[in-house]
Amino acid sequence: MPKLIITADDCGLTDAINQKARELHQDGYISAASVMTNYPAHQRALRLFRACPDLDLGIHLSLTDGHPVSDDEEHHPHLLNEDFSFRNNLSLYLRSHFFRSDAVRWIRNELDAQLRRFTDAALQPRHISTHHHFHSIPLLRRIVHDLASEYGVDWVRAHDFRANVSPHNYWLRRQRQRANDAFTMPDYVTAIQAHLKHSVADFCARIARLSGVIEIVVHPAPRHDPDFPPDWHYGLAPRRAETQFLIQAVDRLRDMGIGSEPIS
Repeated sequence: MPKLIITADDCGLTDAINQKARELHQDGYISAASVMTNYPAHQRALRLFRACPDLDLGIHLSLTDGHPVSDDEEHHPHLLNEDFSFRNNLSLYLRSHFFRSDAVRWIRNELDAQLRRFTDAALQPRHISTHHHFHSIPLLRRIVHDLASEYGVDWVRAHDFRANVSPHNYWLRRQRQRANDAFTMPDYVTAIQAHLKHSVADFCARIARLSGVIEIVVHPAPRHDPDFPPDWHYGLAPRRAETQFLIQAVDRLRDMGIGSEPIS
């Protein structure tokens, strides 16, 4: 029987997304929230979620959207655009093969600064995830895992694409764990986004066939969000579709005797 973590990603992007994530948690549809601390709404997200003691609150580290939060004003053209915003995920994945040592140091300092926004709010991040799954890149994964140990987080999102429960992953296998890591990782991860063209019944059947800990990721969205960035690459409509898909899937999984629970 699988054990589920159901995580709302991109919290901190807007107040409306924060509120929708809290609503889903209060209704029993999510068990974790991952906050992007390089967006202005992150402060209100942390205040809002502080009042949810059963919510597994963690950080959604970003190197591919928004702006850096560190004080280092050095401009790395292979990391940042001319307006000092992050380059997109394709650029990061391609350019990561050519990072200089100064860029690697800059990245570590930036990710550390994003984590410090949690501790500056007197909160302990319970988990770490990464925006656009950038910790699948070995160089960046080492940084993320080092910071996870340094900050004492309980778990880090699975990074192996073969552990991704997607409709087209024919090489599915558990995330391999290292015995000396101070944190754990879910055995599998899946994003609702990848299943929207398939049925809820098919999704639930895939989950039910597995054993171990499975993290289900959703990008929640309300019906209206006036603060949602107009140029954001993943819009409100598919996020609303994800939210409805999740609600139907969780209800169905509960009927099958499968629910969410803490990883630790």
